[in-house]
Amino acid sequence: GPDGHWLDPLTVISMWAALTTHTRFLTGILIAPLRRPATLAKQLSTIDVLSEGRLDIGVGVGWQREEYEANGVQYEGRGKPLDESLELMQTPWRDEAAAFSSERVSFEKVHLNPKPLAPGGVPLWISGTLNKNVLRRIVRFGSGWIPWGPDAMDPIGGLAKIAAEMEKGGRDMKGFQAG
Repeated sequence: GPDGHWLDPLTVISMWAALTTHTRFLTGILIAPLRRPATLAKQLSTIDVLSEGRLDIGVGVGWQREEYEANGVQYEGRGKPLDESLELMQTPWRDEAAAFSSERVSFEKVHLNPKPLAPGGVPLWISGTLNKNVLRRIVRFGSGWIPWGPDAMDPIGGLAKIAAEMEKGGRDMKGFQAG
């Protein structure tokens, strides 16, 4: 609940990555729209490199309106900035001199080094109830799915929905994971 001890996931992962050599790390859930995406891309790349490629990131839109308000980010339509963040992060992970343009952010010739160790960048796990927006986000960005809401009670059915959408989107389920 809202009064839980919610430690910052990137700080915790950084600490544990320094103390371990084989543990794989996955956030559950990083509310990416509340962070500046270019800075987040650099933080994630750094943690991935320092952990020797043991980082996966679970992202979602969150549920707490007050958290958005405290960060000056609009709560309604919060999926759009999540999509933008995911696309923006993948751009400098992939491109040497990255360029990106959207309604909110525009840049050219950004160099992010070192790059994450996995081809394409840090694996992104998408969390959420499988509505059309979450399914679209999974097909476009997802390496995995973290079930949420009613779909958490039927993960097998959820994976069937995801497989159907992946097929429509020209992706197969090879390597796709669920938490």
